[in-house]
Amino acid sequence: MKNIMLFIVMYFSFSVLKSEITIKAKSPEDKDLSCITLLKIASKQSKENGEMVKYEKLKKLKKSYLSRYANNHFSDKDLQLKSNEHNLKIKEKGMRYINKGLQKCGLK
Repeated sequence: MKNIMLFIVMYFSFSVLKSEITIKAKSPEDKDLSCITLLKIASKQSKENGEMVKYEKLKKLKKSYLSRYANNHFSDKDLQLKSNEHNLKIKEKGMRYINKGLQKCGLK
């Protein structure tokens, strides 16, 4: 009887306990969208600052990311949301955020 009660208690305790794992992995599409929007922001800043060599590099890299997808694959809403996220982080962290992000996107 004691063994049965122990088994019942253990069974219910394991059925009540649930393990939950949150994975923060991004899909390649999300990473590409992030790079595309960051490259767009950085190229705009480079053009405004008169850094035309850097501007051309950024535009070329952005074009290579976009060539992986069909035209208009990313909606304007998705692009705007990701741009807004980047702009908030740029306000918090400054140019360091842009530089680290560009390195992750493949700018040398």
